[in-house]
Amino acid sequence: MSGMILKIKNSFSCAKTEYLKWLLSTRMIILLIVVIFIHSFAIQPLLQNAALMNDKLSILEPFVAVANSSLLILILPITFLTMIADFPKIDTNTVFSIMRTGRYSWLTGQIIKLVMMAATFLAVIFAGTVIPLLARASFSLRWSRTVTEFAKTFPEKSGNFGSSLLQANLYNQMSLSEAAVKSFLLVFVYLIILGLILLGFSLIKRKTLGFVLCGAVISLGTAFYSIRSILMWLLPMANSITWLHFTRYFEQPVVSMRFSVVYLISFTALLIAFCYVSIEDFNYDNVAEITT
Repeated sequence: MSGMILKIKNSFSCAKTEYLKWLLSTRMIILLIVVIFIHSFAIQPLLQNAALMNDKLSILEPFVAVANSSLLILILPITFLTMIADFPKIDTNTVFSIMRTGRYSWLTGQIIKLVMMAATFLAVIFAGTVIPLLARASFSLRWSRTVTEFAKTFPEKSGNFGSSLLQANLYNQMSLSEAAVKSFLLVFVYLIILGLILLGFSLIKRKTLGFVLCGAVISLGTAFYSIRSILMWLLPMANSITWLHFTRYFEQPVVSMRFSVVYLISFTALLIAFCYVSIEDFNYDNVAEITT
């Protein structure tokens, strides 16, 4: 029992040390740039519509819009991959750490670090959509009139970008708080899947192939989504977009949320199992070979 506790402590210690290094790295500038882009790309159009309606946005609506945007759901995973490009970081010091803590404790630490990085990434995106609106938005958990009635009030502007950010498929089918929670969690698991692909293929000394596969997952998911092919449900992207599961008015979903949850969890579990199998044959004698 004490040995198990020690292994858990080693895993968290390893994760904490590497996570703090990542958090304090210059890559955080990339995240800041993305937050600024999101403000001008998504939040400003919503605020302009709210001004026309003489209304206030609900505080969670900008984040839901970001997590369900067809463009931003492409930009967010690419940005996240850029920020974790050296994950898992393996150098001479890391090799000594693996030897000291053990293979499985180190791997568990890497998975914990990945969870912390993905959560931090989305938390910063969430904060970037909420903080600028603290004095300008309503703290109601109901959909605002700007979202639900703009097209009816200004039919000539119903096709503008701000009104297209939040689909009727979403606000007609669930509450704002439910949409925010589901959007956060689905995108979160999507990011975890990409990170696990990098981790798993690094363990078999094929990190470059891991990047290629991540790119394929993102690009194919985007392509199938763009043409609304049924094949899009075979990839994580469509399953992580909440509004895509529903029609505008009917209760019967296009694809059930339960399917997407089971799919994403199963995909994640499969990748974790792949990582733990790969670590058994992991040879860290040649650091240069591992990191390519």
